[in-house]
Amino acid sequence: MKVLVTGPGGLVGAHAVAALAREPRRFTIRALARDRARLLAALAPLGVTAEHVEIVLGDVTDKAAVTAAVTGADAVIHAAGLYSHDVNDAARMHDTNVHGTRCVLEAAVAAGADPVVHVSSYLALFPPGGSIQCASDPVTRPRSAYARTKADAEQIARGMQDRGAPVVTLYPGAIHGPLDPTFGASPAYLAESMRTGRMLVNRAGRGYIDARDLAALLERTLARGLGPRRLMCGGRYVADEEIRSLLSGLTGQPIQAMRIPGPILRVMGRIGDAAQLLTGRSPALSYEAACVITRSVPCDDTEALALLGRPWLPIERSLQDLLVWMRQAGHLSASEAGPAIDALARNNSPNGN
Repeated sequence: MKVLVTGPGGLVGAHAVAALAREPRRFTIRALARDRARLLAALAPLGVTAEHVEIVLGDVTDKAAVTAAVTGADAVIHAAGLYSHDVNDAARMHDTNVHGTRCVLEAAVAAGADPVVHVSSYLALFPPGGSIQCASDPVTRPRSAYARTKADAEQIARGMQDRGAPVVTLYPGAIHGPLDPTFGASPAYLAESMRTGRMLVNRAGRGYIDARDLAALLERTLARGLGPRRLMCGGRYVADEEIRSLLSGLTGQPIQAMRIPGPILRVMGRIGDAAQLLTGRSPALSYEAACVITRSVPCDDTEALALLGRPWLPIERSLQDLLVWMRQAGHLSASEAGPAIDALARNNSPNGN
């Protein structure tokens, strides 16, 4: 099966390429990327070289480039996306996440690819309508620019599914993991907590999915003839206090819990939104971020776990591998990582397995 991967230089796309590259008898890989050298640099730590992947240069918003990339592909994994807190990036995010999704999904279906896998987000269905978030939940109208683009892209995907197109949608929770080419929001948040020795701890928690689990699940979705499907993959639901305790235990560093009641956090978020309208600058805390922190619920991952054939990786292993990589990559100093993580970083290398 020849599989086209978009966004191959990001956390999800890079790990997906690596997962496929470990199955050379089953898959050949084509990647749509804007820059060949940057892509190969992102894939190299995962053991992927130019010999493993055919690179097509172009952007997901360029219809001609997308058409060339999907031609001859048996299946597509659409993992490209842009995330930013900066309000000035709203137009770029919409172009990439909404227009780009339409370009890729429509071109892939027209070219006969099956399946066409769309990496969405649980934020497209947020806030949840009940105590469990499900893949069948309706698309919402989020307030933040990023989440709104994911919801708009999800409407495109669902419209195609309603017409019978073989589009498979995955809804991951907060994605984290080692060997992150972009050093995304989740590891940056953890690094900041270790630098300051403080972490926001609410009574709630959120779903965390390791990028390696998500990549393995993406590989398992690549079966033809099953039609449109939706899979929730929120990952392990972990309370904020457990994350704080695990980080403190793994690093040997005290991390103070900043306990602010949910209603107060949401008021702070509304104030942040108002300040954003006045100043044009992204707030330290938006109302939507406050809602995610305080109102996230466990996700029904039953169907995804059955397809994966094993449980999600333990959160302890995910965090340890992430911290070791962050130390090796220079995102944490020796003192910030703590002696145990620093020792592991010098003696071991987290990988994509």
